[in-house]
Parts: sequence; C-alpha cells; structure tokens
Amino acid sequence: MKPTPVVFDGCFGWLHPAHGLRGVVLCGAYGHEELCVHRAWKTFAENLAAAGLPTLRFDYPGSGDSAGDDSEPDRVRAWLDGVKAAVHRLREDTNVTEVTLVGFRLGSLLATAAAVELAEAGQGVDTLVLMAPIPSGRKAVRELQTLASMVLRPVCNPEPPERAAWTNVVGMPLTPETMLALNGLNPCEQPTLPARRILVADRPEAKGSVALAARWRALGAHVEPMGVSGMMEMIQQPQRAKAAATFDPVVRWIAAGRVDTGATPPPVRPAGLMTTVAVERPVFFGSSPELFGIHCSPVLAEPTGNRPAILFLNSGATHHVGSGRATVVQARRLAARGYTSLRIDSAGIGDSPDRPGFPDNLLYNKEVISDVRAALNWLEEQGHERVVVIGLCAGGTPALHAGLGDHRVVGQILLNPGRFELGSGIAVAELMRTVAHRSTTEYLREALKPARLRATFRNRARLMGLAKRLTSRFVRKVLIRTGLTRHALRVFRRLSAEGRRVLMVYSSGDMTLAEFWLHLGEGGRALHGLPGIEVVYLDRSDHSLTVWEARDRLDILIDRHLATLDSPTSATSSATGLSGWNLTLPSGERVG
Repeated sequence: MKPTPVVFDGCFGWLHPAHGLRGVVLCGAYGHEELCVHRAWKTFAENLAAAGLPTLRFDYPGSGDSAGDDSEPDRVRAWLDGVKAAVHRLREDTNVTEVTLVGFRLGSLLATAAAVELAEAGQGVDTLVLMAPIPSGRKAVRELQTLASMVLRPVCNPEPPERAAWTNVVGMPLTPETMLALNGLNPCEQPTLPARRILVADRPEAKGSVALAARWRALGAHVEPMGVSGMMEMIQQPQRAKAAATFDPVVRWIAAGRVDTGATPPPVRPAGLMTTVAVERPVFFGSSPELFGIHCSPVLAEPTGNRPAILFLNSGATHHVGSGRATVVQARRLAARGYTSLRIDSAGIGDSPDRPGFPDNLLYNKEVISDVRAALNWLEEQGHERVVVIGLCAGGTPALHAGLGDHRVVGQILLNPGRFELGSGIAVAELMRTVAHRSTTEYLREALKPARLRATFRNRARLMGLAKRLTSRFVRKVLIRTGLTRHALRVFRRLSAEGRRVLMVYSSGDMTLAEFWLHLGEGGRALHGLPGIEVVYLDRSDHSLTVWEARDRLDILIDRHLATLDSPTSATSSATGLSGWNLTLPSGERVG
C-alpha cells in the first residue's frame, strides 16, 4: 500500500499502512545524521509495512518539514510531545492494539523519555527498540558539540548577539536553553520502565548497551541486546536505500511472532501545514516515476505582480529539506516576501521512488532534467509561468541546464556548483572516494602522504584505481584546456543569449572552485562581459552554506536577484544591461 503524508500537532510525517494490529512509530536521528540516513530510514519503514506492521515516521517539531524552528524555546519538551503525538496518531488512524516505539541515535533518547511519560500516564507502549542509542542527554550534548566543532571549525564568523551563544550543529541551532534541558534528560535512570519488552541494538563491541539492558532487567523488563554492525557508518554521508539492510535483523525481531490483522486504512485527511507565514502541502507530480515535493505558498495572498515561483532542487543526495534545513528555512522566508516555491526530491533521492533502471542517490545524471521539467510542468499547471531554479552543489548542474531552451525558466541561482556537465551519473560514495571536486594538485598531495601511499602500494586494485583516476583527470583537463570541449562556456553563452539571469555564488576557497576555473579560466574570466551572468564570492562560508552569517548574506543576494525578475520587463532589461560580472567582498564593496 502507498504511504500517506500526514500532519499532526505541527509535525509532518508519513504513514506506511499495513493490515497488522501491531504498529510501529519511528523516532529518527537528528539534524545532519537524519539527512544521511533519510533514504535508508524510509526503506526501513517500507520494510516494516511489508512485514504487515503499520508504520509512522515523522519529523520532530522544528526540524525537517515540520513547523517551528530549533532556535525557539522549549525544544526538548516539543520533541517529546511530538513523539507522544505520533503514538496517538498511529493508534487513532489505524486502530492498532500494540505499539512498538523505535529510536535511532538521538531518537532513542527521545523515544525512551516519551515512553516513560506515556507509561506514567497509563498509555504506555508495548515494546521499545533502541538502535545505536545515546543513553543520556549529557552524552547527546557532547556529541552535538563535537560534531559542530569538527564541521565548522575552519570558519570563524562573528554572529549577531541573539545567535552568539548558540552552537551551530551543521546549520541546526542548539541554544543554551536546549543544551540545559538535554543535559537534564536521563530517562534510562528513571524508576519507571519505558516498556515491558525492550531491544537494544548496538555495535557488537558496545559496552554501554549491556549495562543498560542489565539495569532494565533488574526492574523486571524482558530485555534483549543485539549486536548490529554498520549503523554508525550510516550517519557519515547520505545513504542509498539498500543501506537499510543494516536494519533487517531489527525488522525481523519486531515482526516476530503472531500479528493479528484488522488494522484500518488511514482516513483521507488534508496533510497541509500552516505556519505564520506559509501554507505547505505535499504534492506528487510527474510519472514513471511519480515524484514528491513540498509546495510552499504565502499565507497572505496579496497581489505580487508577476513574481516567479521558486524551484528548489536537491543538494547532492540530501533530501528536499536541504543541508542544515536551509531549503525549508529559505522557502518560508521567501513566502513571507510573497514568493511561492516548490522543493522537490528527484527520482532516487529522499522521498521520491527510484528511476527504473538506475540506482538511487545518483548525482550528475542527465535523466534528472526530466524531473525538473516535470516540476516546471506542475508549477505551470498551478498558474506559475515564470520560475527561478535554485540548486546547491550537485543540484546546481541541473539548475544550470534547466534554462536551456525553456522559456519558463527566467533565472537560475547556482550555489557552489560541483560540475557543469550531466552524464550517466555518479554515486555519492564514489564521488567522495575520488574526491572529484579537488584540484589534481590537492588530490596528489593527499594521495602521496606516506601512510596513504604505503596502503595504496599494498593493494593492487587501489593502485590501479589511483592510476585510472589520475589519467582520467589528465585527459579531461587537456580536452578542456585545448578547447576540444567547451561545454560549460557554450551553456553560459546560450543562456545569456536567451536572456536568462544566472547568479553563481561560490564560497571563497571552496573545493568546487577548481572545477569552475578549469572550465572557465582562473576567476571565471571566460564569463566576463556575458550579459545576465553574475558571479559572487562569499567569504567566510562553508561549502553547504550552513554558516548562519553567510546565509544572511546569501539571503540578500537572492532577494536582489529575484527583485530584477518580478516582471518580464525588468527581467529583460536587467539581462541585457548587466555588465556580466561582479565580485562581492564581505564588506559589500564591488570590484569588476
């Protein structure tokens, strides 16, 4: 049965229906870890439903597609209430008689705490499953702080006073109040059992889970430890759906034993979500496969002239919420300014199904243009004849090509685009392994480190792979430099001739600049003088633009770009009158 988008208590989620009377609520990882595991987590829910268990997965309040923001007060309370609301919604919509509450990483801590509160209220769950658990709020805070320092340490930006005390966890705010509340969250030490039947699935070598199991056994629970390898590897980069095989032992454990049937199908309800500035609703568009997106429109339907709609594409294999939830925040910010937007998952990414004949999480695949066209068609059917396409990193390439020959695309915003060509595609893991965005000099410097070089020579396959990648880089560089292939320049010239407005934003010193300079000369000099083409550098910014102060400056650039496109007349005049190049410094000065 097809999963159904649901909204409850400001939370967005998916209900995967099934006939069994044993239901499952999934409390996922948080922030960057959730982005990495999202695709596999979706498949995990599908596998549970296929085993006959109605399953609900959802975004915590202030995260994902849910309402709110993690900078707001009482976050921990909101997260716990969200878990309890999910349990209530599953029971209400399916009439299940058993509930299994599953938590992964930080979700395990929240699931345990919510289960204790439900038990104390006489509404307890039957089974609790903890996967790679974080046993205390104090440890959760330490892990979040460590992740923040590892990812954003090279960037030291002054923040406005209201954000100065926050911790930036890869774009997600962790406020002092939330840290204090998390530090005090210690449900595993409570005298109330969270459930009578508990599974603790962790790395085989983990010792903390054994101690946890022993404590709950002493309180009278039936507790089983399970050694599962590979769960921690899943939170390091966006995973393919097949990574959900790691969870298969957990699926079998939850589904074991007799499961009575008789669960009701979920009722047909609108899944719209209203915030103070926007109305959001899940939409399905296209065919073969049918794709998923979130349509975001302003609450106040005031006349906005002929403003274009905004189409947000996936950044790499990250699903439609964006790195550090940037796409959701940007969509709602623009809704407050009167702009409608659609943030989508291309085939094989996030919540959209696979493309027939292709693996999922495939980047730089030319087939993605058909997904963009399908989204443009859907927006046109809603009355939006003019669209600006925005893409970060691997999403920047289809955003660039989307405007070729399509009059509906009046502008493009490319953020740290990694490549300028689309082809047969490349998997995320392969892209990370080849370090494709680095210059050959940087790549060699890394590959020739003594320890790495010794490991390479001990492994013939690794040595041959290194030689193949270096040869490929050399040939490609020669072809581009000798002019035998000038695809990128031809694309920009055509866009300029067709009157498109293209804004390219690069983080100063970003790894993608090597590719930019390879195709278009140092500093992108080949673009000088092309009307409608603008290049801007953001100093003190990271690749995924999770630094808040850099995001603030990006907001200004986006607003300025959109202002020139609020009517067909202004779009045409700005495209023909633009000098074609400017460099924006941190102070706001321009040189050209």
